[in-house]
Amino acid sequence: MSIAAMRAPLPVTRPATTTAFEVGFIDDPAIPESSGIVASRKYPGVFWTHNDSGNPPVIFAIDRSGKTLGSFPVKRPNRDWEDIAIDDAGRLYISETGNNGGRHKQIAVYRLDEPDPRTPLPAGQSLDVTATWQLRFPDQPFDCESLFVWKETGYVVSKLLDGEQAGLYRFPLTPQMKPAVLEKVCDVPIRFPCTGADLSADGKRLAIISIGGPYLFDLPQPGDVSTLDKITPKSVFYTDIHMEAVCFVEEGLLATTESRPMYLFRWKDFVESTTRPSK
Repeated sequence: MSIAAMRAPLPVTRPATTTAFEVGFIDDPAIPESSGIVASRKYPGVFWTHNDSGNPPVIFAIDRSGKTLGSFPVKRPNRDWEDIAIDDAGRLYISETGNNGGRHKQIAVYRLDEPDPRTPLPAGQSLDVTATWQLRFPDQPFDCESLFVWKETGYVVSKLLDGEQAGLYRFPLTPQMKPAVLEKVCDVPIRFPCTGADLSADGKRLAIISIGGPYLFDLPQPGDVSTLDKITPKSVFYTDIHMEAVCFVEEGLLATTESRPMYLFRWKDFVESTTRPSK
């Protein structure tokens, strides 16, 4: 989290609740800055995470207490990995989309097959990247730290520091001959900087985490995020400038932070947000 983000103006309207429970702590020195998290759909109780920029290109299998179950190097550099997503085919997507200050004109998303967390790689080996999507911006470059996928489409959410509503952008998960230009889908009724996202396995709910807590969108149809600007989300107000990632669990949303604690936001604690969609 940049100093600029710490100084960014906060929205005038905020969610009303402040309930979160610390359920884990990532004490592995190899994971100093958990920047993304997603629940495995194949291995119960396993969550995949990774570090932010300046760290080795490795994904880690952890449990919900923060204990490391395994580590797997990846054959791509970690310029600024910001989130991780998953699909029903057992594939992971790494979001190389961090862009502090909008310095980069091109970002990327990498796909790899989910490894068995119980089977370490042979010494010196790394996970292959099976597909890469190079992405460009429709106008001025922006920072984005949130990624989720649905069917043949990937989505990212802009991270804004000026109190304006975030934006949702998409790109096709099809083979590329040239970089794809991100297509704006709609605005998102969140005015805190957004730092992570996850789509439920059935596609019926979208979670976005921000430095002001998590937001939960009930979608009109599975995977249909085209009208987020017309949906009033539910949320839990919990300010933490180190909040970085979120994923669905049975009881609610599990979040990780750059400062190592892991938090559970329970379904019953979400209330209708006082941040209304734009008209």
